[in-house]
Amino acid sequence: MRRRRFLSAFVVFASVWRTLQASPAPRIWLVQSEAGGIYAETAAVVRLELPMAAVRDGLAATVLDAREPPPALILTIGAVALEETLRWLRQQPSAAWQRVPVLATLLPRSSFLSAQSLSDGRPLSAVWLDQPWSRQFAILRRLLPERTRVGILPGPETRAVLPQIEAEARAAGLRLVVGPAIDTPEQIYHSLREVLVDADVLLAVPDALVYNAATLRNILLTSYRARVPMAAFSAAYVKAGALYAVHSTPAQIARQSAQIMRAYLAGHPLPPPQAPREFTLVANARVAASLGIVLDDIDRIAEERRAAE
Repeated sequence: MRRRRFLSAFVVFASVWRTLQASPAPRIWLVQSEAGGIYAETAAVVRLELPMAAVRDGLAATVLDAREPPPALILTIGAVALEETLRWLRQQPSAAWQRVPVLATLLPRSSFLSAQSLSDGRPLSAVWLDQPWSRQFAILRRLLPERTRVGILPGPETRAVLPQIEAEARAAGLRLVVGPAIDTPEQIYHSLREVLVDADVLLAVPDALVYNAATLRNILLTSYRARVPMAAFSAAYVKAGALYAVHSTPAQIARQSAQIMRAYLAGHPLPPPQAPREFTLVANARVAASLGIVLDDIDRIAEERRAAE
């Protein structure tokens, strides 16, 4: 009797094993905006997280290939990769290509929303870089409890979400100090001067017109001279002179993206676009000391916030 049960179990196991062996690995394309750097780092982590998949990654010119059957899923890494991929998919005449789902990652929320019009109704989702406002304001209150007047430089992308920012700031017991509208780079300095009259902390918001490589140094210097620290969204900004930043690393974004991809391959639909779940808090001790700011243990503050969420 025991031998029969053993043989029966063995037959079932062998059957399942043969099925698994016969099933082809799901094909996934990873399209990077640029070669190397954070894009390659993200792709490498996704590969490690999806050992069951047949992954092909690289730039759009080398990955997107209509001579092959459509993949099960395409992950785009960066804003350029998303736009290139969606435009390429629109050019494919076969209906099979119009059903290929796309998950976008490592890009600002505004870039994803701008590219949505190219989706042609296909399944499309994202893990964007922008931190939830509730997270940012909760950490700001915890790190700088005495500073409640938050300066905002309202470029075009920021103005589009300003009502949401204001609502989250009020919920956190903070008051926004919004400068005059910025539509050209020449207007940044005037708006910044107006904001620094009343604000006691400057919140940098991902807005390509306002915060970029050409403008960051002057914004940091001007706010530093006014003794108004910057709360930023990038570790690079902290190195450049911001007081602190709440951001998500490429590895953190990649793990979240891979989790969504595993669920999709298991039969679940793509979820709605979402903010990063994992985050990192970094600070510039030198800037804090020069401004006379005593920062609490940032690692403990980050852990407290993760527990609260």
